[in-house]
Amino acid sequence: MTGFYGEDVAHIHDAGHTDFARAAAPDLLARLRAAGFDGGTVVDLGCGSGVWAAELLAAGYDVLGVDVSADLLTIARRHAPGATFVHASLWEAELPPCVAVTAISEILSYAHDPRAGADAVPALLRRVHAALAPGGLLLFDVLGPGIVGPEPRRMWRDGEDWVVLAEATEDAAARRLTRRILSFRRAGETWRRSDELHVQHLYDRTELLAAVHGAGFDAEALGGWGAAALRDGAFAIAARRR
Repeated sequence: MTGFYGEDVAHIHDAGHTDFARAAAPDLLARLRAAGFDGGTVVDLGCGSGVWAAELLAAGYDVLGVDVSADLLTIARRHAPGATFVHASLWEAELPPCVAVTAISEILSYAHDPRAGADAVPALLRRVHAALAPGGLLLFDVLGPGIVGPEPRRMWRDGEDWVVLAEATEDAAARRLTRRILSFRRAGETWRRSDELHVQHLYDRTELLAAVHGAGFDAEALGGWGAAALRDGAFAIAARRR
């Protein structure tokens, strides 16, 4: 197995897996404006290839994007050259004063950083609360139990210069999802192969909402962000700093 969102998987993610971020953007922007924030800094944790960052810039916000994948950040800097990007884990990155913090597309579920998971969430919530302006927003979505079920689930997708195959298995007792990702990308006249193993934490909705409330937020669980519906078993949380 190779790294986490290495060069080829980062390319495939940007080329074929950014529809959710684009579909979520109108609802996320509407929430910012409804909260009274027509500008200011938004921190995007797990910013990926910068699709959401680009939408924020176009809407007049300043953006700090944080991601643990250097290859994703290379693409993000092309999509959103006006944003500031930091190569770091969201579980340790310094958060500046801001009007909102977002973590879209299951970012808090990823277990690549051994510090990630339910036990680490309260400390992250406290850091976010301290960084946010009064009334500031925390918007994120995660995976919950039952996302795959007892049997492995396989999928494949392809694009002009790539093919990706994945197998997902769920460990209900450990609340973990494991994805084996096998990708092929055209390199000149040949194809090269990459293998990655992505592990994700599965969160209990009631427990996570309680943690968000306990950190000083008013919050609600949602099924998605406007037109960007989440899969069965996943849920979003929209929170506002008290």
